[in-house]
Amino acid sequence: MRIAFCGKGGSGKTTLASVFIRWLLAQGKEVLAIDGDINQHLGAAIGLRPETEKSLNKLGNDQLFLKEFVRGTNPRIAALDHISESMPPGRGSRFIKFGDRANPVLSRYGLMEGNLTFISIGGHSKEDVAATCYHRYTGAEGIFLNHLIDGPNEYVVGDMVAGADPFASSGIASRYDVIILVVEPTVKSVAVFNQAQEYLRPFGLTVKVVGNKIMNEADVDFIKTRVGENWLGAFETSEFIRRLDRGEQLDISHLEPANAEILKTLKGLLDCAPRDWEQYLRVGIQYHEIVAKSWGEKWLGVNPMTQIDPEFSYELVLAGNGANVAW
Repeated sequence: MRIAFCGKGGSGKTTLASVFIRWLLAQGKEVLAIDGDINQHLGAAIGLRPETEKSLNKLGNDQLFLKEFVRGTNPRIAALDHISESMPPGRGSRFIKFGDRANPVLSRYGLMEGNLTFISIGGHSKEDVAATCYHRYTGAEGIFLNHLIDGPNEYVVGDMVAGADPFASSGIASRYDVIILVVEPTVKSVAVFNQAQEYLRPFGLTVKVVGNKIMNEADVDFIKTRVGENWLGAFETSEFIRRLDRGEQLDISHLEPANAEILKTLKGLLDCAPRDWEQYLRVGIQYHEIVAKSWGEKWLGVNPMTQIDPEFSYELVLAGNGANVAW
């Protein structure tokens, strides 16, 4: 199951994502962590060595391999540059099975340590500055997620790009089962919540809110009165996190009990979220249709509507039917 951490820049989304990852790993859970922000800090936040993370192939910087893999023998994809982040899979597409460390995609992009697999989308190199949009990188995450097969007790944790973009132009947040918005007690932070709700409503999706940088009950009330039933709870000021930020490597058992309860709430929410593969595909196609009607054909050089395979279903993949079982 998949959980995305979103929020205004500086709200603490990366911090909360990293602590949740540490907590899951400490319980022996298999975790696929995705640093989906071009400001890449998730690896350091979960304790990865900078030189190790730097050596990884990044999804966004090295995506031709990813595109070639997922295309497989899908006859609706004539060329790799026709693949966008919203492109749905079809018959003949190849998939990435959670936990299959022999899978070529996970082997190429993933850092695998114990029960953690870590992947980063990357970001601008010196040559890319002023030459390309950041969606080149975030889009690779969408391609990856549309071809990922995961299930119960398999935890995909995504740290998303800041602001409202995951709900708007990219729609990447729709590729997750639970969307957590980290909200500070400020007007600007609440504005991102309002944007997210507005952008997700047509797709039948919503966010859940965790308050952060809370100093007192007035801060809690400020957020709760503005997000209503979307409120999950507040992450309290944490000495554990302050020490991590100073470079100390502490066991998660040092986390404050009240903050550990928030993580239990998040896991409970995720464990209870049903994966409806049919809805997942339908929402993905909705986003793809918007791409087709706006910029898709102009920039891809092909009508994106022709990429939709009406005979495809994820159930075929899960059942291991024919060409759809290629991992």
